[in-house]
Amino acid sequence: MAEGCLINAAKIEKSVIGIRSRIGKDSTIINTYMMGNDDYESLDDINRKHTEILLGIGERCYIKNTIIDKNVRIGDDVRINGGTHLADAETDEYVIKDGIVVIRKDAIIPKGFVL
Repeated sequence: MAEGCLINAAKIEKSVIGIRSRIGKDSTIINTYMMGNDDYESLDDINRKHTEILLGIGERCYIKNTIIDKNVRIGDDVRINGGTHLADAETDEYVIKDGIVVIRKDAIIPKGFVL
C-alpha cells in the first residue's frame, strides 16, 4: 500500500494499492493491482465536475483478478470477478485477456456494474 491512500475497505488480500488510491467502505479487493491516481480530488473539483463517481473504488464493491490503471472511477456496488470463466473481450472501459480484467486509464465504471 503506497502513501496517501484513503482506505475504508472491509478486506484487501494479495493486492498492491498505488499512490493516492481511494477505496470505499465495505469493499473487498482480492488479487488486484490498483495503480492509484495522479492527483487527489478536492471538494471543489467534485462540485465543479458534478460527478457522482469519485476517483478510486466506491462502496460495497467486489474486485478480484483485476488491474486498475490510473485515475479510474468505479461506482458503488460494482462487482468485477476476473477469472478463466470470462471470455477475452475489449471495450472502451476495460480489456479481458486470459481471465485478467484490465480497467483502462481514466475509465468510469458505473454504479452497479457486474462483470
